[in-house]
Amino acid sequence: MPSESDTNVTIGSKKLCDLDEYSLEHVFLFLTVADLDRCVLVCKKFQHIIQRFVFPKKCMHALVTGSAQGAALSLYSFTRRKRVKLDENWRYGRYEERTYFYHNVMYISQLAIDREWVYMTHRGRLQAHRRTKNRQMVDQKSEWAIGMARDSDFTSLVKNGDRFFLGRMDGNIMIYDHDVGKQYMQAITNDIIKAVDFNTDVYAVTTKNESTYILTYSPEELHDLTADDSELLKPTFVYPQAYETIKLNNAQLAVGKFHCARKQALQLIDLYSCTIIQLNSPSMAVYDVLWMDEHCILSGNFDTTMRLVDTRTGSDEACWTDPYNASVYCLCYNGTYAVHCGMKYHHRANLYDIRVPNRCVQMYFPSKKQQYSPVYSIATDCSQMFLVTDHNLRILNFDADWAVTKDYASI
Repeated sequence: MPSESDTNVTIGSKKLCDLDEYSLEHVFLFLTVADLDRCVLVCKKFQHIIQRFVFPKKCMHALVTGSAQGAALSLYSFTRRKRVKLDENWRYGRYEERTYFYHNVMYISQLAIDREWVYMTHRGRLQAHRRTKNRQMVDQKSEWAIGMARDSDFTSLVKNGDRFFLGRMDGNIMIYDHDVGKQYMQAITNDIIKAVDFNTDVYAVTTKNESTYILTYSPEELHDLTADDSELLKPTFVYPQAYETIKLNNAQLAVGKFHCARKQALQLIDLYSCTIIQLNSPSMAVYDVLWMDEHCILSGNFDTTMRLVDTRTGSDEACWTDPYNASVYCLCYNGTYAVHCGMKYHHRANLYDIRVPNRCVQMYFPSKKQQYSPVYSIATDCSQMFLVTDHNLRILNFDADWAVTKDYASI
């Protein structure tokens, strides 16, 4: 019969590699990529567990790079290990910064991206710039463009597939179908178009001072776009209220007012009943909204908060406050856990995790603070972030392990 001293010797002789696979996997999940790279070299057992189980699971729960939506927008196809490393760079503030399209006169460009292109407006032109795999990240020479610089300025841009929907300062809207190379212009109002959005056959337009329009079209007619079409989009509902921002989701339109003294700036318009639903989210002004899913809305607000609102309850479910008390000008959601916010001051962007209320994961400041512009528009994929400011476009590349870490998470 073994003595107590023999038992202690047996337990003391146990090594890490003697643990079962499930225990080792749990331990490895807490390690960084640098530590995991060293563990892979220990033995084949460690290598098998890390490559087969640990990296896939860490990818699944990654804040930024775990998103299928972000991967679909990326020019690169990253391995699981690389995606975990990229996620660390996002969270720790390790990136390379470049600035493009500088213009002396203040102008707020509209922005959209896909896997191969960056789409930007400048005055009355919509330009497409090819994304590249070199350190420049984007070709500054446009591949194609529509409109002319002397035309009325574009104030809003939405892209869905190969179709673009844009609003102008002169009250006109433009639909451009790049697949067939046709464009269509229609006058909606004499007021400035403030925001637009569309899905399938429903188009929404709001103006700066007057009204919000819901328009529809016949799919057969839209395939025959010509410059001579007088009124392709037919108004189905006009609400005599102007909004700062709008976002469509099936049969509901989320809208935010530029100012509401009663702190009821966030509303919902039901397109079936044409009724207005007041949401119980106490904000004086809403600068941007987006649909997180079919029931939940994210709003960027004047009161320095980003709020998650459930339309089933009509109330806030979570709230995040900026550490520097700056308003949230624009939002970008990656489809899983990450929300990027463009802030009012210092070209700054914030990263939030919807799993962790009221905590800023990271803040991204420019390397050169020549102006103190807000971030007016923001777009991201797995490894890059695009920021529109008063005078340029900033691109942050997080596939830059050599870059200096700029960690502001503890502020």
